[in-house]
Amino acid sequence: MHGEMAEQHTKGEVLIVEDTPASLKLLSDLLTEAGYYVRQAPNGELALWTAQSRPPELILLDIRMPGIDGFEVCRRLKESPDLRHVPVIFLSAQHDTDDKVRGFALGAVDFIAKPFQAEEILARTDAHVRLSRAQKALADERALLEQRVSERTAELAKLADSLEQEVRQRRANEEFLRLASQVFEATQDAIVITDDKGDILATNPAFTRISGYGAKEVVGRGVAMLHAGGQDAPGFQALTQSLTAAGHWSGEIMARRKNGNTYPGLLSISVVKDADGKLLNIVAVFMDLTERKAEQHLIDFLSNHDALTGLPNRLLARQRFEHLQGAAKREGQCVTVMCLDLDRFKSVNDTYGPQMGDKALQAVARFLNDTVREGDTVTRQGGDEFQIILQDDVKCGGTLLLAQRILAGLRTELVIDGHPISLTSSIGVAVSPTDGDSLDELVRNADTALYRAKETGRDNYAFFTERMDAEIRDKLAIQSQLRGAIARDEFEVHYQPQICLRTGQMVGAEALLRWDNPVLGKVPPNRFIPLAEEYGLVNPIGEWVLESVCAQIKVWHDQGLGQIKVAVNLSAGQFGHDSTVPFVEGTLRRFGIPPACLGLEITEGTVMGDPDKAVAALKRLKDIGVSISLDDFGTGYSSLGYLKRFPIDVLKIDKSFVDDVTTNPNDAAIALSVISLAHNLNLRVIAEGVETREQVDFLAQRGCDEMQGYYFSRPVGADAFTALLREKRCVPDL
Repeated sequence: MHGEMAEQHTKGEVLIVEDTPASLKLLSDLLTEAGYYVRQAPNGELALWTAQSRPPELILLDIRMPGIDGFEVCRRLKESPDLRHVPVIFLSAQHDTDDKVRGFALGAVDFIAKPFQAEEILARTDAHVRLSRAQKALADERALLEQRVSERTAELAKLADSLEQEVRQRRANEEFLRLASQVFEATQDAIVITDDKGDILATNPAFTRISGYGAKEVVGRGVAMLHAGGQDAPGFQALTQSLTAAGHWSGEIMARRKNGNTYPGLLSISVVKDADGKLLNIVAVFMDLTERKAEQHLIDFLSNHDALTGLPNRLLARQRFEHLQGAAKREGQCVTVMCLDLDRFKSVNDTYGPQMGDKALQAVARFLNDTVREGDTVTRQGGDEFQIILQDDVKCGGTLLLAQRILAGLRTELVIDGHPISLTSSIGVAVSPTDGDSLDELVRNADTALYRAKETGRDNYAFFTERMDAEIRDKLAIQSQLRGAIARDEFEVHYQPQICLRTGQMVGAEALLRWDNPVLGKVPPNRFIPLAEEYGLVNPIGEWVLESVCAQIKVWHDQGLGQIKVAVNLSAGQFGHDSTVPFVEGTLRRFGIPPACLGLEITEGTVMGDPDKAVAALKRLKDIGVSISLDDFGTGYSSLGYLKRFPIDVLKIDKSFVDDVTTNPNDAAIALSVISLAHNLNLRVIAEGVETREQVDFLAQRGCDEMQGYYFSRPVGADAFTALLREKRCVPDL
């Protein structure tokens, strides 16, 4: 039956693995009509069984399947010698780059995205089947060629062996003599031949190079003259005893050069006897080990020390830690591990070059070695990271003093090759046994403390606490889940209405990002947004938010719900990126919505980082037609001189001032100042975080233009906000 099918479907045999019946039928019909013999498998287990029963020429493999997924099926296929050559094309509805990288790493040859395009399926299937057949044909041809070459080689080898035997027989004696003479003259090891009494008969050129003696100077003299003498008497005695008893000896021995210097050597010495067993000669072969000993010493040093600074490395540090820990336990003390990192050391390499950076590291290493006590260990872990291991009392007084001395000492300006270089450092400290018993635990916890020292402003030290460890683990968990959150569709945009305080009408909304992760649950923005900025993830997240908002505005327009304006927050990382303004312009054009329907909110810190660049970017956004709001005004460090240059439309009063605006005179004064300043600059004012009727009345009576807060509505999803738009809800009695 299979033979008949193969004749009908000559284009090749394809196995389709797909758990969706409709997709499975679509692919099967498409490839069958195209002339392929198609086999089907609705899940990973059946796919493996089907492929093993008879390998196909190509496998189309769905990634997302219950039970064994496509990645696991591909991994098992590639482990099988009979199936690893079968090309696999992954079928996926996802467009995640991580999936593609993982698939190709497992051995897949291609990816086809759902929904399927018939032309793409046929084109890729044809290409890979043809490629597979061509590779098989090439392999068969190569095997045949190798067999022919092997057979011919064997024939030639047999003939050559026969000829070589004849030549070898004729020239055996003369070749041996010539070779022996060449070896004697050309070898790099010293050769000395003596008579039966030990008097030197002949030496080779290497002997003269190593010992300094010419051949004429030593011929006729006893070979013992070359030995170092009393300092190696036991070695010479062992040599003579072994030579007498066994007729040979080999080992290290100390020798003496013509100039009187001694040096190590590897000696191999044997006796030569005639047919009757009478001693004729002694042959000694000697190798100078001076350079090898020096190289071995260097290897031993580098295996335990850092090549750049000469400080102990991890291996030697671990040995010293174990020694200190044992002593500390006996003496009732503790062992402290300090992790030290130079602050912003990259700027030294960028400014002066890596060679100057290396010299700076060497200078820091010398300083640390000079600063610690005898018995303390300073190590370099790589880059600009150092560790110090020391024994201290339970109050860690010595550790505190050392940390302060290091921080103060590194603040002193270094002068390297005439260049003054300023360095500071951050130090994390972990103490055994409180923070761990092993070096790995202490280093990990000291690194956590180092991270905290950098967070608090650098040029500082911090001791490890359990709370730090929990915070770091929490951050790492958030970072891990953030990657791929967009592809997993875990983000959602909520909208908080903005109300006109004169009419009570809803005039806009602020878009607020929400994240619901299956592992972490609902994560507040104030936890994940700063980490997204820190780990370089904020730009793609910000672009996703902007695209989602523009798409939703388009939906509201198409539903006839009016020209609602939505404000989107721009982080400092986004605002500082050169591609942000073109991306905003392109997104508006792609969704076909008026620029006036989009507002962008930035903070004081965002624009004050580089005011001149900020002014240029804001002007470009204004030219597009997008409105600009300055968020959290008054909480940062804005310069009023710069503020008047910024093309801003709205100032937002921060919630921290609104909370007590009716009870705290200072907050009331700040709110009134912001309102007055904004109106004098022809700007609108929005108060955020409005929660009570008293706050509404206060702000309305003082001329605030708009508000947002729980008094009107919490941030809600797109569907709930659509309902608010349809209700045309307003705040009564304004």
